[in-house]
Amino acid sequence: MQRKKPLLVTLDVTLPSIIELTAHEHIQIDRLVTTPRGTLATRQGPLLSPGTTRIPLDAGQFCFKALSDTQLRVVQGGVSSHISAGGKDPWPEPPPVKPNSNGDDPDGETPVLTMTTV
Repeated sequence: MQRKKPLLVTLDVTLPSIIELTAHEHIQIDRLVTTPRGTLATRQGPLLSPGTTRIPLDAGQFCFKALSDTQLRVVQGGVSSHISAGGKDPWPEPPPVKPNSNGDDPDGETPVLTMTTV
């Protein structure tokens, strides 16, 4: 059995929005904040339980990691996503980073993010 690689999803929220996130694992959404020392991830709300959760987000940049296939649905607002597989990269600097193929992880199965808008 192949080990699962983490999927790093960065969300760029251009105006206050509502999303629905469906996952089969616990997920923590973090807000990315730029400081003089670089980008920091700060907790955004509680740890999400497996299942479907509706989440309001203010404008800004957010991220989460997932080990299983995840569905993201934009219910209201303006949200775009950027996906990076592998989990070895540091938190992305705004604007969003491009996927990095570097790292020392062996080949593994990468989860899928499905994003839909209403």
